[in-house]
Amino acid sequence: MNFRERTYLWYIALLRIYIGYYMLMQGVRKFQRDFPRGDWVGRQIGDLTGVELYPWYKKFLVDTVVPHQELFGYLVMLGEIAVGLCLLLGLFTRFAAGVGLFMLINYYLGPGMARGGAAMAPQQTFIVAMVVFLLSNPGRALGLDGLIFRGGRGAK
Repeated sequence: MNFRERTYLWYIALLRIYIGYYMLMQGVRKFQRDFPRGDWVGRQIGDLTGVELYPWYKKFLVDTVVPHQELFGYLVMLGEIAVGLCLLLGLFTRFAAGVGLFMLINYYLGPGMARGGAAMAPQQTFIVAMVVFLLSNPGRALGLDGLIFRGGRGAK
């Protein structure tokens, strides 16, 4: 880490660390509850026949996710753990933020659309934060990206 470099990325790095910890803990809780093997679609979204979602997204859920529910459950759980760890450590931050953004948009399109309102405000805030992480690469401050990519363009 270069402590002499004038940068304000450490402000964003604090947000990155908080969101990384939050996502990591969400994934660990899913692991502890054996999330992929349960009826997580029903618990997270509700009865897909009665819930109002975008028609194209509802079709994706019914035709693709529900028949392969356990696979998608593992992808969600492992994705949250991986994104959380990478953000927490500042490792491959932009890639992790891209994956996290993809996941959060899907959470918003499914459960967020079904519940709506203030219940999804943290997810919406995290979506904006992931975009900021993609644009600013805060892993260079207080993270492993600053050590790994020191000599390249990413360190400046």
